[in-house]
Amino acid sequence: MPRLPEVSMRAVVVTTSYPLSDEDPSGHFVRSSAQALARSGAEVHVIAAGGSVLDPPSRDGALVVHRAGGGALFAWPGAVARARESPIRLLSAAPFAAAVLARLRQLGPVDRAVAHWIVPCAWPLLLALPRAPLEVHAHGADVRLLLRAPRAARAAVVGALLRRDARFVFAARALRDALAGALPPEQARALALASRVAPPAIDLPLVAERAGALRSELVQRPGERLAVVACRLIPTKRVELAIEAARAADAGLRLVIVGDGPERAALERIARRGAPAAARSRGAGSVDSAAGSAAVRFTGTLPRSEALAWIGAADVLLHPSSHEAAPTVIREARALGVPVIACDAGDVVAWARDDDGILVAEGTAESLAAALRAIPPRRSDRAPARSR
Repeated sequence: MPRLPEVSMRAVVVTTSYPLSDEDPSGHFVRSSAQALARSGAEVHVIAAGGSVLDPPSRDGALVVHRAGGGALFAWPGAVARARESPIRLLSAAPFAAAVLARLRQLGPVDRAVAHWIVPCAWPLLLALPRAPLEVHAHGADVRLLLRAPRAARAAVVGALLRRDARFVFAARALRDALAGALPPEQARALALASRVAPPAIDLPLVAERAGALRSELVQRPGERLAVVACRLIPTKRVELAIEAARAADAGLRLVIVGDGPERAALERIARRGAPAAARSRGAGSVDSAAGSAAVRFTGTLPRSEALAWIGAADVLLHPSSHEAAPTVIREARALGVPVIACDAGDVVAWARDDDGILVAEGTAESLAAALRAIPPRRSDRAPARSR
C-alpha cells in the first residue's frame, strides 16, 4: 500500500460511484468530498465499486483508492437503469458488499467512516465498524429506493443507522422531507435531529478556452443562441421535452445534447420528426431539423472537461428532469456563469428563489419553449466559462 504522511485521523469512504480518471464523469462529487476531507489533515481511503477486490490500492492525489468490484451493476448510466436493462446484474450487489467488508478488514481501525448512498454503502460500515463515527450521505437514488421499499424494511434500515448514532447529510431538503414523511413519527423526529442538508462539493477544471472554441463552431450569426442538455439519456430526464421545446422556440436556437443512454435512439427519432426530405445528417449524431425549428446535435458520452466546456459555451442549460435531488449539472452551469431552465424537482425551486439565474418552468414543451424565448443571447463580452 502507498505510504502516507503522518496524520491525526484515519478515514474511510465507501461509495458505489467514483471516477476512474479525471475525465470520467462518474462520481466527481464523491471525489471532491473525499479530497476536502484529506485537506483537513485526514488520511483518506476510498473503497469504490469497479475493478476487482484483488486489485492493489492506487493513489489518486492525496487519496488511496481500493476497488471492490460490482461494476456490472454500479456503473454508467446508473444502477437502476442497468438493473432494468438486465436484472441479473442485481446479483453483483452482494459480492460488492462482501468485497467492501474484506477491504475494511484489510484497512484495520479507522477514526471516521463515510458512506455515500444509504444503501448499499452504509451497511458494510455498520457491520465492520461498530464504533467509528459514521456519516451517511443521501444523494437521491438511495432515498427513492427506500421510499419504494416496504414500510417495515424502510424503518429497519433507518432505525439501525439511528441506533448506531449515524449522522445523515442529505443532498437536498426535499430528500430529507420525503424520507421523513415515510417514517413513523418518532423515527422522523430522530432523523431530523441527526441530519443536515448540504449539496455535495464540486470542483471544476478550467474550460474557458475550449468553451469559446465550441461556441464559435455553432453560433456564427447575430441572434443565434445555443442551448445545452447534459445528462444520462434515460426516461426521467425527459430530454424529449427539451427537443420539442427547442423546436418550438425559434429558428435561431441550436440544441446540443451531451450524454448517452438507452433513450438515445428514440430521442434521435424525435429530433428528426417533421424534418423535410431536404433535411440531412451532418455527421454522426447531428440532425438538421425542419426550417423554423432548432438544429439538434447529439455528442454521446464525452470526457468530463469536454462536457463542461459545452455547458460553458451555452446561452442556457436546459434541464427538464422530473427526478432530482440537488442536480450537480445545474450547480456546474451556475458556477460557469450559465443561466438554467429547469423543472420543479428536488431543491431546484428553492435554489431559484435565491438565484435569478435559475428559471423554473412547468414540465411541458410549451412552458420550456416560452422560457427559452425569454433567455437573451449571451453578450459577446461575457466570459464563456469560469470555475470555482
